[in-house]
Amino acid sequence: MDGSTERAEGVRKERKKLTAVEKRSIYGFATAAIPLIGFLIFNFIPLCIAIATMFVDMSGYDFGTMQWNNFANFATVFKDTRFWHSVGVSFILTVPHMLGLVISLLLSAMLAQKYRGHKLFKALFFVPYICSSVTIAVIWNWIFDQNIGILNDLLVRLFRLEEGPQWFTSPLHFTMMLITVMVWQAPGYGIVMFSAAFTNVNPALYEAAELDGAGTVRKFVSVTLPAISPTIFYLLMAGIIAGLQTFDIPQIFAGDTWTGAAGPNDAALSTSLYIYITGITFSHMPVASVMSMVLFLIIFVALFLNFKLQNKWVSYDV
Repeated sequence: MDGSTERAEGVRKERKKLTAVEKRSIYGFATAAIPLIGFLIFNFIPLCIAIATMFVDMSGYDFGTMQWNNFANFATVFKDTRFWHSVGVSFILTVPHMLGLVISLLLSAMLAQKYRGHKLFKALFFVPYICSSVTIAVIWNWIFDQNIGILNDLLVRLFRLEEGPQWFTSPLHFTMMLITVMVWQAPGYGIVMFSAAFTNVNPALYEAAELDGAGTVRKFVSVTLPAISPTIFYLLMAGIIAGLQTFDIPQIFAGDTWTGAAGPNDAALSTSLYIYITGITFSHMPVASVMSMVLFLIIFVALFLNFKLQNKWVSYDV
């Protein structure tokens, strides 16, 4: 075989290699494009439509009726006392997530001691998180029911009351009911995250603390908490977002939201639920779009402040 033939054969082999690489690249791009296409269709395009509708009047969902309204939708939202009430309710509904953060931290610290059956309890604590929020709300609805619910029956028998709390008619009791259900569901994810964070704490730090005479509590405060502070920060951020966007549990407990009602004195009227009522129930999509943007700005400010304050307590060097 002469030199020219060898060169031609080498070129053919190189082309085959390039072809194989090109095929893998095409397959890779096609696979990566699937979630991107989903994002464009179900997130980006609706976002653009929502931004466009904020500045117009529109009849129902007919985009052909869009007319510039000189920022009237913004004036409607900022004058709507019910909307600002919903913002307050949303902030209240971040409380269960903060309580869940504390509970999950304490339970994770106990599970980290690896008592007998700790893996079973870790799995059991995670069950509420993976359960459907709608299913959880329906079950707890039965538990709190003033006629057939088991909770009121137990309270009457234990404390010899004439009747149990009016969970569905008293605004205070209604809010306590929502917080209870959400606190029951919240810790599961945090327990999994904290359990992983505990395993990454450097054992040498505990040994050094013991040499200095630190007890269990002191080691937890001075070693464990700084080491897992990035995880605490992440869960705090996630809790704020989840709390301010709460929709499903208040919607189930509120009941007849198709009438615009949201529990006694609008105790279940989270901002996400009010956006749903405004946009879907009453077909005021432009106003609902403005509400959505205001909610986004509120969440953005809350997260921005947390990012600014993280340097005061989050340690990435441990």
